Amino acid sequence: MSFRLGEERTGVCRVLLRGPRSRLSYKNGTRGHICPRLVVMFVVSAWLLNSTCSSAMVFGEDDRRQQSYHDMYHLKSVGVVVAGSYVGVGTLVLRGDVMVTSAHVIYDEFGSLRSRRVMYFPDGNPNKRVSVDLVDAVAGNKIVKPGKLEDDWIILNLAKDVVAENPSQGFSSAGVLPITPRNFGELKDNIVHVSFDFRRRPHRKLVNRKCRLHQKAPGDMFWDKPSILLHDCDLGRQDNSGSPIFYFEDGTYYLIGLHQGGHRGAVAKPYEGCLVARKCRDLHDSIFDPAKNPNFAFGITHHFERAISRFIDLRIIDSSTR
Repeated sequence: MSFRLGEERTGVCRVLLRGPRSRLSYKNGTRGHICPRLVVMFVVSAWLLNSTCSSAMVFGEDDRRQQSYHDMYHLKSVGVVVAGSYVGVGTLVLRGDVMVTSAHVIYDEFGSLRSRRVMYFPDGNPNKRVSVDLVDAVAGNKIVKPGKLEDDWIILNLAKDVVAENPSQGFSSAGVLPITPRNFGELKDNIVHVSFDFRRRPHRKLVNRKCRLHQKAPGDMFWDKPSILLHDCDLGRQDNSGSPIFYFEDGTYYLIGLHQGGHRGAVAKPYEGCLVARKCRDLHDSIFDPAKNPNFAFGITHHFERAISRFIDLRIIDSSTR
């Protein structure tokens, strides 16, 4: 999804999959239902076949790296979210059945659900897919659009506890750490960004420990939006909405941000070519400019921290009354 602001273009990341759709069929005035198992198969197949077209935006040298042995067993909290024909990245937070991603992965710019069937692929593995419950979802902003990009987050229930369902496989959930003016200086140079390279099969999880958060100054993009962070993490811009930005301390990964999108001026055409003509190419050696081309993310706030605490408390109460 991309929006034009002045002479430049701001992109909120997403991938559009073109493949079989899970619609109800009608014949002779009678509603026919598609088998749920077939629907899942169609959606997964469409995702595997069509999510491979994206352009990477790289600031200078590409700092993304394949997972190390440590990463393989400590970053399994990060997986893939499939909302109908849209793909994003989701993170298990505080529990194995609570997942967080960008709200615009689930809702379109009009506030409507992109799909009533949403799935989560733990660690990006479609064989471990789990259904997402949309009924009790809590979102900071359901209508993400120009002038309203703040609070782009959503908290979701999973039908199963991923950690409990996959014992001794390294699955875990991340902690939460609000980012504030007081701790920004400590956190900004010590972040870990996790994304997926959807252009290769199997889809690779990539880890970036060399990117930074930018200290905003007057004239920078989103200067007047405290909850929106600017960062220079290299990634494929069209398919990593919701990808987590972590702070790692004492063996624990703390979620401090959710990648939203990127801003670009003169480089818009290659991205449009990727989406329309499917002619994808990477853009390397760009110079990070916070006023022209930054990537941006929702920075975890105390409001989000309270929201997810209430979300989990209500889930515990609900479970105890059953």
